[in-house]
Amino acid sequence: MAWMPALHVLLSPITADTGAVIEQIQLKPLFYAPQKEALARAGDDEDEQFFELAKLATGLSEKELDQLKRPDYVSIAQYVHEMSTQPASFFLDQADVPRQSLTSEQVALLLPLQASGRTLTHVTLEMPALRATKVMKKLPTNKERAEFITAHCAGLMIPDLAGLTVPDWTELQGRIDDFLNKPADFFRNATSK
Repeated sequence: MAWMPALHVLLSPITADTGAVIEQIQLKPLFYAPQKEALARAGDDEDEQFFELAKLATGLSEKELDQLKRPDYVSIAQYVHEMSTQPASFFLDQADVPRQSLTSEQVALLLPLQASGRTLTHVTLEMPALRATKVMKKLPTNKERAEFITAHCAGLMIPDLAGLTVPDWTELQGRIDDFLNKPADFFRNATSK
């Protein structure tokens, strides 16, 4: 069965913009592209960042969110924090699955990804060749470098990355960081766990 975000039952119901009573909120996954846009809108203020991400995670309007009692908002902010910082393996309970290969690995996705007419539930990450990292280093921003090397290692197109959940993005970044920075022995030892 596919992963589903939690249903948050409100301590104190709120009134929807339509006048209906909201007693529970089905939390939504955060996706890479909308999260990036929300953070850009919020600027550097951390409270504004959480508020923008809470709108994404709940589907609530600003007026509806403003009605939440603080404990309900703290619960939603905690979910947003986990979605923004934890890898997919945290949600899928696969943190200690050993690598199957020295040069590539299957990474389970939190939610299926639509990419080039295919529905992917896993991506196979391949270690980048040195020439790919040289191209990456010539790109002007950290974001462009991260997107290039992620697409390259995962066999995806850069526009496909927008459909990843934030935990999937975080998972891939952790694995790719290993590919970019760990010595060969790290991978030899990882397959023999």
